Amino acid sequence: MKLKSGKIIFVLLITHYSLQIVNAQWLQQTSGVTTGFQDCEFINQNTGWVCGNNGVIVKTTNGGINWIQQTTGVSKILWGIEAIDENLLWCVGQWNTILKTTDSGNNWIVIRDGPTSSTTFRKAYFLNANTGWLLKTNYILRTTNGGVSFDSTYTIFTYLWDIFFEDANTGVLCGDGALIMKSTDGGVSWNEITIPLHNFGEPNFYRLSFIGDFGWTVGEGSGSGLGKLVYRTTNFGSSWDSIARVPYPSNELNYSVFFSSLNTGYCGGTTGYTFKTTNGGLNWYQQVVPSNGYRGDFYFVNDSLGWSVGGGGQIFKTTNGGTYVGVEPISSIIPDNLMLYQNYPNPFNSETIIEFKISQKDVYKMEIFDVLGRRIEELFNEYIPAGKYKVIYNAVNLSSGVYYYKLYSAKISKTLKFILIK
Repeated sequence: MKLKSGKIIFVLLITHYSLQIVNAQWLQQTSGVTTGFQDCEFINQNTGWVCGNNGVIVKTTNGGINWIQQTTGVSKILWGIEAIDENLLWCVGQWNTILKTTDSGNNWIVIRDGPTSSTTFRKAYFLNANTGWLLKTNYILRTTNGGVSFDSTYTIFTYLWDIFFEDANTGVLCGDGALIMKSTDGGVSWNEITIPLHNFGEPNFYRLSFIGDFGWTVGEGSGSGLGKLVYRTTNFGSSWDSIARVPYPSNELNYSVFFSSLNTGYCGGTTGYTFKTTNGGLNWYQQVVPSNGYRGDFYFVNDSLGWSVGGGGQIFKTTNGGTYVGVEPISSIIPDNLMLYQNYPNPFNSETIIEFKISQKDVYKMEIFDVLGRRIEELFNEYIPAGKYKVIYNAVNLSSGVYYYKLYSAKISKTLKFILIK
């Protein structure tokens, strides 16, 4: 009788752990619409807005448990949304569209609503309630009085996609044709920044992400495999280096990038591809998102809590940084101690299996290190009940060489070596 009860308890623990693994990933929220989303903005972990096609804006005040559609008065593509505080927001879009709200989106005021085929606004950035910039094809509009009036500056003849200012004078923008420009006079004039290109490729840059003077952008790419290069600046856009290439398949394109800290960043693009870095953009590994809709934008309030929006009205949320771990329970027998087994196959080409046993329920981590002891990747960091498990590890982002994998808790650890040959 006791044995049966023990088995039942263990099955419940395994079920609970399986639910934790599911909840730890990107979970889809109900947006209430099916039109594509382009941009998202949050002011805290509860309150955020998403804009997209057909004039759609949706808002949440409970972290995405519920999304409520707002009335905008337009039916065009809304490309960019910017929140100054919980009440004051701007939204810009297709064919010279500018919207503003002073009551959190309950009422959107149409500032401009241009005719079909007029120029398109794609992004807005505000330092405060008075000072902001609106980015559209070839031009930038600046206001210093909250939109009562705008100054217009011509930049360059191409599509402009994203803009960011660190203060009233210094800003950076990006656009088509590997375009990066910087202003030091509040956007009155702009200087193009030369960046290192590879194989004559000039990928489009759709998003910028900055943490202090550090910034990143990722090339869109092409069918030939050019692009998807990660560019980083350490001096707020005065110079850029290509530091990595995101391992997309050659046919896929990158649309978005967001860094929540100096080390942790995310990017995404077509067919649902989502990638994460934990070392400042030097290495990227693919995450699992249960949909193939494009990833238009990310927003993270910290390294763990964030959202991704994109095709088909899809909104995904993660509470642990979207970490995907293929941890599978493979035995209900509780072992006597912790065991970490040699991976198989070893050496391996791209994918290998790591099995382990744990005798006491606890929070366990598994990490990958190089031969110099530098942490390359964290595979999981979760509460796990006693039992035997296996992890399927894909080393797509690693080059050939010797690496170490370490399993540990606060009380005990085990480390083994594997060899990757590509």
